[in-house]
Amino acid sequence: MAKSLSSLQKDIEALRSEIRRHDRLYYGDARPLISDAEYDGLFKRLQELEAAYPELISPDSPTQRVGESLSAGFETVRHPFAMLSLQNSYDEGDLREFDARVRGGLDGMSPEYSCELKFDGVSALLTYEEGVLSRAATRGDGQQGDDITANIKTIKGLPLRLDGGESPKVLHVRGEVYMRTDDFLRYNEEQTAEGNKPLANPRNSVAGSLKLLDPALVARRPLRIMCYAYDSPDRQVQFHDEGLHRLQDLGLPVSEHSRLFSSIEDVLDFWRTWESKRDTLPYEIDGVVVKVNSLAQQRILGLTSRAPRWALACKFSARQARTELLSVSFQIGRTGVLTPVAELNPVPLGGVTVRRATLHNFDEIRRLDLHENDTVILERGGDVIPKIAGIELSLRRKGSRLISEPETCPSCGARLERVPGEVALRCPNPSDPEALKRQIEHFTSRGALDISGFGAETVNELVSQKLVSDPADLFFLTRDNLISLPGFGEKSADKLLDALETAKHASLDRLIFGLGIRFVGETTARLLAFSFGSMEKLAAASEEELASLPDVGPRVASAIHDYFDSEVWNGLRDKLVRAGVKFEDESAPLRGDKLSGMTIVVTGTLEKYSREEIESLIISQGGKPSGSVSKKTSLVVAGDKAGSKLEKAIELGVPVVTEDEFERMIGS
Repeated sequence: MAKSLSSLQKDIEALRSEIRRHDRLYYGDARPLISDAEYDGLFKRLQELEAAYPELISPDSPTQRVGESLSAGFETVRHPFAMLSLQNSYDEGDLREFDARVRGGLDGMSPEYSCELKFDGVSALLTYEEGVLSRAATRGDGQQGDDITANIKTIKGLPLRLDGGESPKVLHVRGEVYMRTDDFLRYNEEQTAEGNKPLANPRNSVAGSLKLLDPALVARRPLRIMCYAYDSPDRQVQFHDEGLHRLQDLGLPVSEHSRLFSSIEDVLDFWRTWESKRDTLPYEIDGVVVKVNSLAQQRILGLTSRAPRWALACKFSARQARTELLSVSFQIGRTGVLTPVAELNPVPLGGVTVRRATLHNFDEIRRLDLHENDTVILERGGDVIPKIAGIELSLRRKGSRLISEPETCPSCGARLERVPGEVALRCPNPSDPEALKRQIEHFTSRGALDISGFGAETVNELVSQKLVSDPADLFFLTRDNLISLPGFGEKSADKLLDALETAKHASLDRLIFGLGIRFVGETTARLLAFSFGSMEKLAAASEEELASLPDVGPRVASAIHDYFDSEVWNGLRDKLVRAGVKFEDESAPLRGDKLSGMTIVVTGTLEKYSREEIESLIISQGGKPSGSVSKKTSLVVAGDKAGSKLEKAIELGVPVVTEDEFERMIGS
């Protein structure tokens, strides 16, 4: 007998509850009870049920964490209260002065201090309504921030619906989005294996992840969140630590290391203890936060224009270590630019053994006055990648020589050139083997043609065996070529050949980005594809025509024009054409000038266009899409459920049109 809809709804809700419980156990408590395969089975079953009965899908379902569509930008939202920053302290004296100010401000009352670890991540404000996550926003300027709800929903350790305890009607939660160190390193290993550029460090990676416009990409990043502040207009608390316990009861992740102290000496001990123990944690912390625990006392102490008087961020000193410089090697990027790298006597620093540190360029070497065999001071202040902060001049050997610039390329022997207007040295040889490896890694990366299977080892073999002389040669690889490479069998070779065949039909913007033209990132590649519609038209464009595009400018236009005027492109073009790589973008609109010079903001949900499609229309007609409304905005296109951007446009007197009116304007 078929189940009734109400019975199915109960089954689905029970399944959702079970998945939420395992998310909390895995991401929040780090004590999973089931295997990944068992979890995947539960999740797949939920997906199947919701696909069969879409009317039973709810916005807080675990399957709804990742949105399907891209956004042209983030809505700006006003915070329900000011998200102030904290005053910083770096030594014991600052902390004692803070205690004295607090006691003086409380006029004889004794404070109790809540002490917490200061996670090195990105702050966010979450809002739950009727127990369901309704909005998440960045701190922004403290008064308003970006609406990042879709991105925050991808964090599996964060409940979309509050479990346990009676949730308030409205709850505001402050939290810190972060990455665990092991998750970060594992993700970078996967990126490197796929031929993609690794992320720089956990904190910057979090900030960059939250700015991504595609939640599906954010979902691939191993983001977590730790909640540290409770605020509810209808279920208030009297103490800060009481709020932390409430958050925990509701199923939100809260740090287990928070402590209460009544003595400033105990607070100092807590700070010193965690400065010495921070490397034992599986995530980065850069200090301890001290807060007056009583909310009534917080109100007495009040706020300055920038920070509360009842809280202090006690920062740790940057991690340092000393070691010997063994030599300076060079990395060659895909454009031939040389980056000097310090090869070091291995030394432990911040929980990792450091063997290398980037020196960026030769201006940095001169600034440091770096000599051969110097004893260098390494610093790692929250970054996984350390830097050389200074030199121990007293230990410098007599007669040691300053590290000098090489005259020839260490890879191919070509005479190096200085990049005009830049500090970089560059190898001009288009066939340089190291540069070629980086070009292939870029060409096959996820943001470009997205051809999986080209890890660093495979690329090295292809270049060393002279099977490829440029990225286009990849399309002429044979089954026998691939089987001859280490780690390849018939099945893996066929899989890679299929991926190469699919890549021939990639969108034009991906192909443009994959070419590795200087200064052309993914956004500029999209702009070029939308503006010209074909590789041939782009290659024939003049510098003036290129520079007239929004946000391109003379420098980028010159780099694009020079690339398409080079022998490198001529050779590559012929091979790509012979391989059958698609040079046209059939979806690109015809160019015009009906929006020339106009800055246009799109807000709300449109009926006929995705955000990407209407952006392409704006660009094709000479306009510039923008994500925020200001006095410089020329026009706002408002769809269904347009929010704060529409309100601001009306307030500023910016013209507002509907989707249909916009079409009539451009004659679409």
